[in-house]
Amino acid sequence: MVFSSNLFVFLFLPLFLAAYYITPTRWRNWTILLGSYLFYAWWRPDFLLLFVAITLWNYAFALLIQKYRDHPRCFYWLLLGVTGDLAALGYFKYANFGVESISTLMLSVGLNPFFLETIILPLGISFYTFQALAYLVDVYRGDAKPTRSFINFAAFISFFPQLIAGPILRYRNLERQFEKRTHSMALFSLGASRFLLGFIKKVLIADSIAPVATYLMAAPDPGFVDSVFGVVISSLQLYFDFSGYSDMAIGLGMMMGFKFQENFNQPYTCQSVTEFWRRWHITLTQWLRDYLYRPLKRSLGWSVAVATFTTLTLAGLWHGADLSFVLWGASLGGMMVLERWIGTVTTLSTPYSLWKNYRTMAFLWFIWPLFLAGNIDDAWRIMSGLLGMNGWGSLHNLSLWVSPMTLFFCVVAMFWERASAYYNKRFYLGIDKSNVYQDVSGWRVPILWCGFALAVTRLSAESFSPFLYFQF
Repeated sequence: MVFSSNLFVFLFLPLFLAAYYITPTRWRNWTILLGSYLFYAWWRPDFLLLFVAITLWNYAFALLIQKYRDHPRCFYWLLLGVTGDLAALGYFKYANFGVESISTLMLSVGLNPFFLETIILPLGISFYTFQALAYLVDVYRGDAKPTRSFINFAAFISFFPQLIAGPILRYRNLERQFEKRTHSMALFSLGASRFLLGFIKKVLIADSIAPVATYLMAAPDPGFVDSVFGVVISSLQLYFDFSGYSDMAIGLGMMMGFKFQENFNQPYTCQSVTEFWRRWHITLTQWLRDYLYRPLKRSLGWSVAVATFTTLTLAGLWHGADLSFVLWGASLGGMMVLERWIGTVTTLSTPYSLWKNYRTMAFLWFIWPLFLAGNIDDAWRIMSGLLGMNGWGSLHNLSLWVSPMTLFFCVVAMFWERASAYYNKRFYLGIDKSNVYQDVSGWRVPILWCGFALAVTRLSAESFSPFLYFQF
């Protein structure tokens, strides 16, 4: 079940919200837990057992860490708990990649390779594992106290609005909200509007321009013009798809009285790669900073450059079990190190420069094929087109491949991204940077409902497409 489906919008969500608000306040976390388990089991009931096992594992080890806090071996309880989480993530996400890499190496030296039956990747395992890891580390550091309520913790881990693709939440930031939260019509309405905004981004924009990405991946030798246009539109598709999911997740949380952190802040207005990383998938960036980068730099004494490069390389590997993702992360990390060395790092408050923006975007567009294609061969085919190795090309073949309506929405996507960046002046909206909500009230609400109606019409006419970040 996905947010951008008629089943979710017109059946699951209304029934869940009705059950949630009918339930007495003290039992609403039970409603969240049961509803979230049903939401997850709709995909694969058998993987729900793994999900529950990981929840129990982290709940128990957090209590053990707290119990033996003053014991010299408390660290070993943390290490065992983290190892269990990483072992589950490593097996399901990286076992096939590891076996394939080893088999390739064995073939190169004349040995007989071995094979592993294809392992199905559990939906959302990267996200809920990271949330569980953060919980254990926070308890060990003393930044959070372990909850005695298994229901509250299980509801947090399984909370269906952000279960599949984030934002990556931390229990210490939501503990009080799971214990007590305020419900109001104003917050519910704001959440509903935010959900509509995300639905429009995903169904009406991202899915409408998806054929351009399909064309780019299928073109045998794309020319320069085809490659540039295809990569620009594919990057916009990814942005509208993923930020649309985040908008829907944040909106759903608000409809239930929760306030989540933002996950995007106009990333394509960046003026350096470092700034892009701070604006794109913000909760992942902050997770990696707090639980990987800082320990590498402070505890192990690594230099800023080495810690940055290592963190971004591992961030690439987190996105996918393929060398192309590793190279994508390493490219980002290498450029961030270079920017720091030559002094071109920008911040969120740096005055906007069109030259700096497009200079940065040119680099990001060039390495996006490593991420978009997901394998080295297809990525190089597109990157060679960006380098002009296949000639200039033209958009004539593209116009034969996609419909005029697709090209129209490509223009809409480009205009939306630039206009929203200008309207928001590249800064967060809201009271502070930890809880920020886009302004979707007033005259924007009727426009949202019209856009939602168009999106529903499109969804009814065509089969839904899964969110791109589901594969990670």
